[in-house]
Amino acid sequence: MKIFRRILAISIMALATFPAIAQDKADPRVKEALDSIGIKYSVNTSNNYKVVYSMDKDKDRSQLAFIVSETVNYRNLEVREVWSVAAVMTEYPGQDVIQKLMAMNSTTKIGAWAIEEADDGKFWVLYTVKVPAALSPKELADIVYFVAEVSDELEVELVGDDEY
Repeated sequence: MKIFRRILAISIMALATFPAIAQDKADPRVKEALDSIGIKYSVNTSNNYKVVYSMDKDKDRSQLAFIVSETVNYRNLEVREVWSVAAVMTEYPGQDVIQKLMAMNSTTKIGAWAIEEADDGKFWVLYTVKVPAALSPKELADIVYFVAEVSDELEVELVGDDEY
């Protein structure tokens, strides 16, 4: 009887943790979309997809973009985030950078600039787009390249080098 209780207890604990484990996996829909159009990627420890693009305007430059596996729902809409870093700063960006980002946000049709403070106290200037999770593979690829392209253009201005 003790063995039965132990097995039952272990089974219940395993079942209780299964949803948490399942949610920590990379979204297979993104994998399927990227694989179907031949885009190379890797998956990071946060289970987000990393794509590195060579820039069409300057083949010597590349840009890293992330496709977030975790999605959120609003009513019947499932949304995911795609983002890329343009600069990492040791201090909060100055007024001139903030004004530039706000001006760019007012004219862009897809996405927006954001500033996030990292755990190490640095400030990330990044471009982010929230899109329906059910985009076609080609639409997803276009969005990811767009995010990379916009971020790379500002990286040239703010950083000068090709760091991200």
